[in-house]
Amino acid sequence: MKKVIIVCISLVILIVIISNISDNELDGKTIAFLGDSLMSGQGNSDRSFEYYFQNLVPNSKLINNSKSGATIANNTGTGNMIILNQAKSLKGNPDIIVIEGGANDIIVYGLGFLSNDVKKEIGIANKEGKSDSNTVIGDFEEIINTLENKFPDSKICYLNMFLIDDATIDKITLDESKKPEMKERRDTLYSQIKEVCKKMNVSYIDVTNKFVGTETKYRQDDYIHLKEEGYQMITPYILENLEEL
Repeated sequence: MKKVIIVCISLVILIVIISNISDNELDGKTIAFLGDSLMSGQGNSDRSFEYYFQNLVPNSKLINNSKSGATIANNTGTGNMIILNQAKSLKGNPDIIVIEGGANDIIVYGLGFLSNDVKKEIGIANKEGKSDSNTVIGDFEEIINTLENKFPDSKICYLNMFLIDDATIDKITLDESKKPEMKERRDTLYSQIKEVCKKMNVSYIDVTNKFVGTETKYRQDDYIHLKEEGYQMITPYILENLEEL
C-alpha cells in the first residue's frame, strides 16, 4: 500500500514539474504587440492581450505598441496610426513580436472614416520577390522587413483574428452596395497575408475558428471588438502557440 502511495505521489510531482516547464516556456521573455483596436483593448478598459498574458506568464515583459484605428496600409496617418510606424517606434529587445491588423483596411470601404489614400488595392503576394509597394500586401511586407532589420533575433508572428466576418460586415455597413466589395477585400487580404507569412518565414496564428458564431458571446455590440470574456477565452490559445515558436 505504501509503495502504491509513493508511486502516486511521485507521478503527481512529475506531472506538476512537467506542467510548470510547459507553463514557463515564455518566462523571462519580452513579447511586443503591434496592431489596431483589437490589440489595444478598445471598449475593454484598454486591457488587451498583454494584460491577460501577464496573469498567465507573470515573469514575462509585455510591450503594447498598438493604436486604435491603425492600418496595414501606409497612408498619411501619423504616429502609431499605421502599423509600419509602430514597428519603427518599437523599443527594447523583444523575443517575440505579435502583429495583428487588417480590419481597418477592409471596413474603410463601408464606413469611410479614414482618408482616401488608405483605400489601396489589397494586391497579391509576389512569391519571387517584393510585392507591389502600392498595395496593402506590399505595405505588410514592408512592416515585416522593418522588424526583421531592426530586430534580427526576434521571432515574428501574425495573429489572424478574422472578426470581420459576414455578420459583422452586414451589421456595420449601411450601404448594401459596399458589402460585396468589403467581403472580397477581406477574403483577398487574409489569404494574401498568409502567403506573405509563408514567403517571409513569419509564423501564422489563426484563431478564426474560435470566434465562429460568437457575435454576442465574446464580442461587443459592434461585433468587432472583444469583451473581457473574449480576451480571456483566446489568450491561453495564443500563448500556447507562442510557446511553440
